[in-house]
Amino acid sequence: MKKFALSVLILSLVLGLGLVGFAEEKEVITLKVMTTPHPGAPHYGYLGPIGDGTTEEEIPEWYENSPVVVYEKNNPGVEIKLDVDVVPKSNYTKQLYLAVSANKKYDLVRIDEMQVAQLAETGYFTPQFSEEYKQWAEEKGLYPNFVDGSTYEGDMYGVLDRTGSRAIWVWKDVLHAAGYTMEDISTAEGLLDALPDITKTAKEEFDMSGGLEYPFDAGWVVDQSWGWLYQLGGSILEKNEDGEWVPGFNNEAGVKTLNYIKDLVEAGATLQRDWQWMLANFMDRKYAMTYEGSWAVSAVTSAYPDKSHEELTDMVGVIPTTVFEGKKLRALAGGWMWMIPRAAPNPEVAHDVIMTMLNNRESYAHMLIQEGNLPTSEWMFEAPQYKSKVTKDIPEPWYEQFQRGVAGGVHRPSLATYSQIQKAFWDATQKVVVGGVSAEKALDSAANQVEKILEG
Repeated sequence: MKKFALSVLILSLVLGLGLVGFAEEKEVITLKVMTTPHPGAPHYGYLGPIGDGTTEEEIPEWYENSPVVVYEKNNPGVEIKLDVDVVPKSNYTKQLYLAVSANKKYDLVRIDEMQVAQLAETGYFTPQFSEEYKQWAEEKGLYPNFVDGSTYEGDMYGVLDRTGSRAIWVWKDVLHAAGYTMEDISTAEGLLDALPDITKTAKEEFDMSGGLEYPFDAGWVVDQSWGWLYQLGGSILEKNEDGEWVPGFNNEAGVKTLNYIKDLVEAGATLQRDWQWMLANFMDRKYAMTYEGSWAVSAVTSAYPDKSHEELTDMVGVIPTTVFEGKKLRALAGGWMWMIPRAAPNPEVAHDVIMTMLNNRESYAHMLIQEGNLPTSEWMFEAPQYKSKVTKDIPEPWYEQFQRGVAGGVHRPSLATYSQIQKAFWDATQKVVVGGVSAEKALDSAANQVEKILEG
């Protein structure tokens, strides 16, 4: 009898252990990902821990809120392994197009907003989740600019989920010494009028190189110009009566935009061909004001770690972009999104992981904070999970200014030929600002170039 009881006990233990083992079995899915490095996560995948043998002790705590980990919590029978190709930004575009031409089987690819149209046009990426993206955008209040930027020929290929805000950074002590306030220089006309006095004060009283540092390179100047162009009633492109794209800048708005840049230079702005990013010259107090963006905020906060938010805002002012009197704030705002290739081995899972992040404010907030980016919808800007964390590090007045810049964003056109259009406008800008050509003549030439580009 004892032998029988012992046999039953052993059998029960074996069956029990077998059931436990069976219960713990998970479906393992490997997602192949292509992305670029991110400052907040240099050794890990953007979406979650990379399955490369990294020990749990080496995985940052915030990965508990990464999209993959949250997805696994919501789907306990599934384990996601990330196989991530992290390509340097300097080589990313080349490698991206090589992947497209080779039809590589990635599940997710990180895309800059400027590349959406070109890549959608190749047919490499799938629009199969378009309706879900559109529904999300409507429900969450994705700002219109980012809806447009995520869309190609009526289909949304993803959601532009993070962005930055352009900004003018100002040393307030110089501004006040020159007799002006932040409100005085918040308009395009006000900044122009004040610039000679600010430049003089910066040089004579603060031993600075100048009053306003203006980055004079193609991408930055054109991007800044688009915001002013839209404020003034122009556009990059517009559709004619036949529904065809035509230049939207060869008009009064375009002339005023280019002449304004020329006026800034004549009023004392310093053109910088060799641009020092991340507020380098500004933080060295070489200039009283400089153009940069929200992405440079850490340059200020890290330089003054012991300053309170009140002290920081007393020292440094932020304007999203200057606004022409009587006009609405408009500023170019690009961004990044995930796109799913048609050849993706696991498209549904890849999509679900992305939507997990977009629908989980905690997860979404952690991703934004780690990358130092801004959200693209009011839903996330106002999310306590995000706002409370961000405003611990930066003053709330700056945060509010960045939100204004993002909400007033304008979109580059979803055309594969955008880079050529950008170059045509840049050529016109150089002719006016440094070549002495009239804005009307320069824009006529640029418009002719763009018309030929659009005709193919």
